[in-house]
Amino acid sequence: MGFGRNRGANGPLVEPPAWEDVSWFVVTDIERSASFPRKPVKGRLAVRVPTAVAGVRHFAPAAYVVGGGEDGGPHELYEAGGAQRLVCTVTAAGDGHVVTDAAGAELGHVHRTPAVKRTVQHGLWLRQPGRPDAVARYHWAKGSAKDIATRGKDGAVRGAGALVGSVVDSVLSLGAEGGDRSGTRTAKPVTWRAGEETVLTQGYVDGVKSYVPQAGWLDRRLAFALAVLGR
Repeated sequence: MGFGRNRGANGPLVEPPAWEDVSWFVVTDIERSASFPRKPVKGRLAVRVPTAVAGVRHFAPAAYVVGGGEDGGPHELYEAGGAQRLVCTVTAAGDGHVVTDAAGAELGHVHRTPAVKRTVQHGLWLRQPGRPDAVARYHWAKGSAKDIATRGKDGAVRGAGALVGSVVDSVLSLGAEGGDRSGTRTAKPVTWRAGEETVLTQGYVDGVKSYVPQAGWLDRRLAFALAVLGR
């Protein structure tokens, strides 16, 4: 599928990264954040990688998101670079969605949490064949966002490599900068865990939900699917 790309008059195009190499991502149509006096630049909805160019936040597309409208049809993700091949398809099934690869092979499921549990547990959870279910329970704490980010860092990056740890540092610090300054209750980043292992962390960057896959075994396409459904 061809999507086309134009440089236009809004600054340089940030080249698409390979989706397999993504270690930190958002799902948004924002290509470049607002920077005085420029307004934000928007494009196609995509899985995007936050990056800075000349001090301005850009969101480089890794996979474009197609479909999934009000009719409840499937979401299809296509790589943003190269041949723009199909990455995966996300299709409603039972109490959630099944995620399949380009050949139709099942990668796993994104399930919806029953309504009675959603006050303490995130509305979506992951099931990847051969692995324990990855579930996120909400965490709340008193104090400033910076204090919470500092206290939550060790648990969020436990077992992760140095590269992932540095990305999580960025997510937590960005969240702290934009947090509640009143010193009252503030939400910590959401973490999906399989038993004691941290699988996926959700924070915010420039007001957009951001995700950091942390378990080496987690299929990136399942993380993409959860983020698309969680918009």
